[in-house]
Amino acid sequence: MKKVKTKLNAEKRKLALKGFEKFFEQENNIYRKEYYLQKERVDKDTINAFEIATQVVEKTYPPKDVAQLMVFQKKYGDACNVVGKDSCFHFKVYDDEHNETETNYNGQTIKKELTKHFNFKLNGNLKGVDNYDKGDNFAFAYYHDYLKQKDLMPNILVKQGEKSSSPYHLQHAEKCRTELGINGESGIYQQWKDKYALDVIGTSYCRTRMINIHREDFDILCDWQSSKQKLVSAYETWQKNNMDRLDLVEKTIKQYSNVDDVIELAKKIGFDLSERDLEIHSTEISFYNPNNVAQLLNDMKPKAKESRADKIARVKAYQQSVAVN
Repeated sequence: MKKVKTKLNAEKRKLALKGFEKFFEQENNIYRKEYYLQKERVDKDTINAFEIATQVVEKTYPPKDVAQLMVFQKKYGDACNVVGKDSCFHFKVYDDEHNETETNYNGQTIKKELTKHFNFKLNGNLKGVDNYDKGDNFAFAYYHDYLKQKDLMPNILVKQGEKSSSPYHLQHAEKCRTELGINGESGIYQQWKDKYALDVIGTSYCRTRMINIHREDFDILCDWQSSKQKLVSAYETWQKNNMDRLDLVEKTIKQYSNVDDVIELAKKIGFDLSERDLEIHSTEISFYNPNNVAQLLNDMKPKAKESRADKIARVKAYQQSVAVN
């Protein structure tokens, strides 16, 4: 007796998409590897950067002076309340260690103050200015695995891209911030903040408490910020590629009418999808050829840069397959 093909419908396609999304997420391609390599670099660079920051801050605010002031603070209360913890530091390179200049409002060339903010908080700014621009991008990227385990959407800011925030984007981003403790300064956020906090003297904010630093140390801290930016970039590249491939799958399976077509497509890209994972019906009839779509998905898969000869051979093979089908 001839087997009756199981039909697709909207719910079944939705389940299939979830399967493809998970497959792309776990696929060990070059973009995914680069993300994890860059995350390791950030960990190492953060340790090195904080060691430098500690040396510089403690040179300006010696621990023995901090300890003495703490004694006075305990004895006299708010009158001597001048010691506190901070994780953001405004460093300025010694003027005699650089030759950078700038033009003032009178058109005169003057010595430039080479300064930057280095914020060790989880969502600290990545460019050395006094705000949290792109800080959440780093936090979500760094804790991608943790947030995924919580069934959240760490790539929501990648999905948003340059578009204006919608209720959808805001809702999912807010869930990630809450889980990380960014909202309310608790949990992981607070642990990160405490880990990278140093004693400073003075009640002014980071932006006005400028600390002198040697150019060599300043450059190391700049490299650390660059490392964090590269992590965000690697994460976005990885996630955008996954999204592009998932978008093609979604457009394709909308045209499929039978489960077998979806399973065949999955098989051709190495994804083990079974009929048991999908349980719905549909009456849609037209579909894309699974061979062609599988080839497109394989073409979109991250890979080492191919030579011109390899590219010509691949295009010819694809054209031949289209002619046959």
